[in-house]
Amino acid sequence: MRLVYGDQAMRTKAAATISLSGPLALQGQQAARGLELWASADEIELEIVDDAGSTATASDVYRSWLSAGTDLLLGPYGSNLVRRVGPITSGEGALLWNHGGSADDLSRPLVVSVPAPASSYFSGAVELTHRLGLEGVVLARGTGRFAAAVTAGARQRSAELGLTFHAMDLSQWSVARSTEDAALLIVGTFAEDLTLVSKVLAGRHPGLVGCVAAGLLDFGNRLGRASEGIVGPAQWIPSQTTPEVGPASADFTLRYKRAYGEPPGYVAAQAAAAGFLSAEANRRGYDHDRVRQWRTTTLLGTFALDESWRQVGHTPITIEWRNGRQVRVR
Repeated sequence: MRLVYGDQAMRTKAAATISLSGPLALQGQQAARGLELWASADEIELEIVDDAGSTATASDVYRSWLSAGTDLLLGPYGSNLVRRVGPITSGEGALLWNHGGSADDLSRPLVVSVPAPASSYFSGAVELTHRLGLEGVVLARGTGRFAAAVTAGARQRSAELGLTFHAMDLSQWSVARSTEDAALLIVGTFAEDLTLVSKVLAGRHPGLVGCVAAGLLDFGNRLGRASEGIVGPAQWIPSQTTPEVGPASADFTLRYKRAYGEPPGYVAAQAAAAGFLSAEANRRGYDHDRVRQWRTTTLLGTFALDESWRQVGHTPITIEWRNGRQVRVR
């Protein structure tokens, strides 16, 4: 499926594959909305192709855009897809504006990562565990490099704060396990997080429960009142800040609600932020070195890359679900 937004006579052309169907469709559709709003506001001709979560499809499509000389290449959604596409675009000397992959191993020259890396996702939850006086962290992890990076970061922060840390595979979790004096943190797929949280809440409650999926608005929509008190990482929630590049948070939220009838989540916001950054860099005529050295602010917050092109300016927000809303706790 190919969707084109904007006047095709416009000079600046942008493109991205997004999982509008397949296992990442929930997040992919939100990312596509964020890109659509950016393209409309910045008067960019945007082409979106549904990769359905297929690395082969995404790879072929990005190669075609490289051959066509597309001005701006926005990344796909999902670390696995970015991992495959990044070497293709960078190998041709093209920038890939990465909004949808946060696994730590994605850092490479010319892949401009806007989201904070996965290893920082649970730093706030671990710090909250320490403030609550709990003894340690139990982390239930899924498969893949994203989950491994989240786990490694939580392990390191726990050690720095003197907390005990124990990691196990999601399949090994038992509801009978006693964690009243610990935080249970979960990193799996969206469905895996929902399933395990539901099981945990039906049994003996840990001192704190957190999961990566809690950062998505759909988490609260699915669990309803059961989401109360659950914490998790989010790349963005609405704030009162006005960035140097792109719209203010309030303006983006209003536009999104008008267009789609619901508030935006962080997946849409980080996609839009990447779009506004890419277009601004293009207008300024920034070469690759200038992009890597760029320090600015976006819808998400501070944007800064280190020598390895790793995002070091932005850090995730830790939210807690209270009365059906995400509230910032760090």
